[in-house]
Formats: sequence, structure tokens, C-alpha cells
Amino acid sequence: MFIPLVEQLRCVNPHEETWLVASIERSAERDIVTGTLGCPICRAEYPIRDGVVLFDPSTAVPSWAPTPSEADAVRAAAALDLTDARMTALLHGGWGVYAPMIRGLTPAQLLLINPPSGITSGDGISIVRSTGIAPVARGSMAGAAIGDNAPPPMLESLVSSVRSGGRVIGSVGLPVPAGLAELARDADVWVARREASAAASAPVTLTRRSR
Repeated sequence: MFIPLVEQLRCVNPHEETWLVASIERSAERDIVTGTLGCPICRAEYPIRDGVVLFDPSTAVPSWAPTPSEADAVRAAAALDLTDARMTALLHGGWGVYAPMIRGLTPAQLLLINPPSGITSGDGISIVRSTGIAPVARGSMAGAAIGDNAPPPMLESLVSSVRSGGRVIGSVGLPVPAGLAELARDADVWVARREASAAASAPVTLTRRSR
């Protein structure tokens, strides 16, 4: 888990959105390899193992994912408009298989939620496992790629994690979620933009609490 991305993660329990506190046991350069994230409100603790944050250790790893191709990775990176190293994009489910290729095309950080097995954390790729919702601050992501298997609470949280004007992509089998304005589609995917009005109703709160 890339240390600066910890500020964009949030507790998954139902209470006021809050930042998490990192306790680092082992790190490699700017990535946490082993440690714990703690919630200052409900005192929940989320272990980090092999660079992966386990918000729900029982989360099932997807058993199927598309075979990645360079052409599809280029298309995904272009659709998400990942041109700046300060950007962070979220890849959900099967989209995670494209992460290594996309990192070869863009300096942006990638946050993977429930990627297929075989994808490892590090070198610009961070991974979390969470069953219920995306443990990500509202409006904090530059863009997101949504997997087909997202249940309604996960889908809603994935969309709300994208900032106003940010790009979202999904397969044509997934209806474009509310809060997004479709920009284009082909035989495989659609590309949409997060509407400003939707983002305005869910502001980002990054101010640290005083103790």
C-alpha cells in the first residue's frame, strides 16, 4: 500500500467518514508491506499483509478475469485520461489485471479493489480487499473502472469515490450508474463523466481531527 494513499482510505463501518491511522511494521521505499490501519472513531483495525489492506479478510478473490492485452490497457488508460503522476485511479474487480500494463503507460497511482489473484501490490499499484463498499474517500479518485460484479452498495461507493468531472468506464453489460453522464461507447465498454451536481452532494473531507 502506497503510504500517501492511506489518506484516501476510509473506515467501512457506518459512521462519519474519517481518515485512518497507519501503524507500519515493515515498509519498502514508500509502500507499507506489513502493518495495520486503525479507525479513530470506532476503533476498528484493518491488517495490511503483503502490501494488501484487508478491510474484509473473507472477501472472495475473483475466479475469472479477462486476458489482458496491451491494446485494452492503452484504451483503459486513455479513457480514464491518466496523464498526471498526482492522479490516482481506481480499478475494481477484473479491471485489476490491466494494472501492470497501465502503470507502464502512465505515472498515475492505481488503487485496486478486489483484483484477481496474481496481481501484487507495489510499484504504483495498491490493493485493498473489501466486500461491502469501496473503502475510499468521496471525490478522491481521478477516475474509476467498474467491474461487472459490483453489488449496489459497492457500485454506489465506487461512483462516489470519483471527483467531479472524473472519468468512469465499465463494460456494456453494466448499465451506466446514476450520477454519471455517458460520453461514448463501443461494442465492449462505455465511458462516462462524473457529474458536478452529483459530486457536490458528497463533498470530500480530508481535514484531520484534533485529538
